[in-house]
Amino acid sequence: MGCSGLGIHPGGVNPAVVAALEQLIVARELRVETGSGSSLTRARRARRLIPLAHGLDLPAEIAAELTATELALTRAPAVARRPLARASAALVWGVPLLNSPPSAVEVLGWSAASTRAAGGLRYWGTAHPDAYVVEQDGVVLTSLARTLAEFAASHPFAAGVVAVDWALRVRGGGVRCSLDEIAEAADALGLRRGRARLERVLSFADGRSESPGESWSRVLIRQLGFADPELQVEVRGLRGELFRADFGWSGGRLLGEFDGREKYTSATMRGNRSASDRVVHEKRREDSVRATGRGVCRWDWSDLVHARRLAATLSAAGVPRR
Repeated sequence: MGCSGLGIHPGGVNPAVVAALEQLIVARELRVETGSGSSLTRARRARRLIPLAHGLDLPAEIAAELTATELALTRAPAVARRPLARASAALVWGVPLLNSPPSAVEVLGWSAASTRAAGGLRYWGTAHPDAYVVEQDGVVLTSLARTLAEFAASHPFAAGVVAVDWALRVRGGGVRCSLDEIAEAADALGLRRGRARLERVLSFADGRSESPGESWSRVLIRQLGFADPELQVEVRGLRGELFRADFGWSGGRLLGEFDGREKYTSATMRGNRSASDRVVHEKRREDSVRATGRGVCRWDWSDLVHARRLAATLSAAGVPRR
């Protein structure tokens, strides 16, 4: 199937999640050891234990160190009795999600008529409960190709594009999946519901988008009625320096840059410069590009959340309309 390697981290499972799984308190085991559930009840009331799912708790000090995504990743394999699917499987593969992790753990049902919710689990009915199912680091889940096909078919267009762009661009030790592999999985599953949405995602996806913010930006640029940009446009500054902009229009005369937080906080993204040095570098880079007569417009996450602000920024910069 061509898609392999658990993508929570390039080297394997998130170590914080592994540590949390090792610290899980199983209610029925504790009752057997103590002969009573009263100590468990007292610990919950005192907030020393945080309920993770029915019959499962985490020590409060462990839970406090986890992000919402890590909590979801801890809950998913702990409670699932069926292969993880859709958003829960996407989390385990490391797919970036635009929305919060699902409140219920999503798993494959055992038949086409088994869609239901029970005990913190969301069972998805399927005629193919064993197709494109794999095991990675002890977690049983749908393959990346099936995960992306079903996720994109059942989630908003922007979320699907962010997920598929990620799968196309991941390099190094991370997972990667092609458009053909996703389409082949959808065909093999006989996926009908949401198929038109999936096809739109596959036709729009582009692995040259280097972050979820760039992927979401492309979706909004299209939805707001602006011309589709060129991606990863190379330009030379006033002194001949070669730069690469996220977006470009009018043959590179107008450039667009998405300012994601990771550009200033990630050591990899900022080339091991300090955050303040990166800010200065970006300012000099932009000044050098503007000095050649090109226009540059910038936006960030808040502009994506409030799309009218992005529309105003693009309009003011002179981005052409479709």
